[in-house]
Amino acid sequence: MYLFVVRRLLMSIPTLIIVAVMIFCLVRALPGDAAIMMLGGNIDDEATLEMMRQQLGLDQPLPVQFVAWLRELFSGNLGISVLTGQPVGALLLDRFSVTATVVLLAMASALIVSVPLGLLAAHRHNSRTDYAIVVLTILKLSMPSFWVGLMLLVLFGAILGWLPTVGFVSLSQDFGLGVTYLILPVTSLALSEIAVMTRMMRAGSLEVMNRDYITHARAKGLPERQVLWRHVFPNAFAPTLTMVGIAMAGLLAGAAVTETVFTLPGLGKLLVDSIYGRDYPVLQGALLFIALIYVVTNLLIDIAYTFFDPKVRLT
Repeated sequence: MYLFVVRRLLMSIPTLIIVAVMIFCLVRALPGDAAIMMLGGNIDDEATLEMMRQQLGLDQPLPVQFVAWLRELFSGNLGISVLTGQPVGALLLDRFSVTATVVLLAMASALIVSVPLGLLAAHRHNSRTDYAIVVLTILKLSMPSFWVGLMLLVLFGAILGWLPTVGFVSLSQDFGLGVTYLILPVTSLALSEIAVMTRMMRAGSLEVMNRDYITHARAKGLPERQVLWRHVFPNAFAPTLTMVGIAMAGLLAGAAVTETVFTLPGLGKLLVDSIYGRDYPVLQGALLFIALIYVVTNLLIDIAYTFFDPKVRLT
């Protein structure tokens, strides 16, 4: 397994370099001037504007800018935010902690609900229970996540007044109050993922239940609960695990819509703000950080396969 992890990490280096080149080119292709944005649109003083461009390195040719950025990148320096003046690395980690808290809680909640629902639907195939679960998942899939979030805000925040609707409090600052701020965004994300994972788990379970070893397990007189959790679940969970990895990587990369709806200071909102503000250092650092999230998440999912599918070996 260790050799597999090392090989995957080494293979990710060319990927990250290619991504870095693409990010640099795309960011430089954006309209606008970071120096003008930093000066607040005041371009009356050309000398000040030129000095600001020199400080940002924008007066150099693009290849020189790229090499300088890579040099700073390999030294662990992602630059300084044009808008806030904060180090980009510290800013990304601070915002990512908010996104990771919401996403991990949402994915854990979705798994706890969707796996039993998918197994139950497959076990009660073509029954009223199965039809009800399928209808509910289709109904949820037809609802955009941002609309669900808005409806949750209106119902539990504006009408009932049970939960806060604006702002964010870290769990480290006030755990009880922080939980109340997390309930609505976590529920909004979890509901979206529950529908997808339940359908995947149901489809995988139906396929596994037709296998000979499931018939053999039942013929031995094993209780149905034991058949489902010891034989069906480990073999049917692989496709759902792949979906979990893809969804988690995408959400960790920044659930921009959800963070905007619930005004969460997360990675997705930071990325949107940096695009509008032409904050080149933050934008480049955030996009590269997102690529790293995808690489690490896919690696962890590949390793997790060995725990659910004994046929998979990491060599």
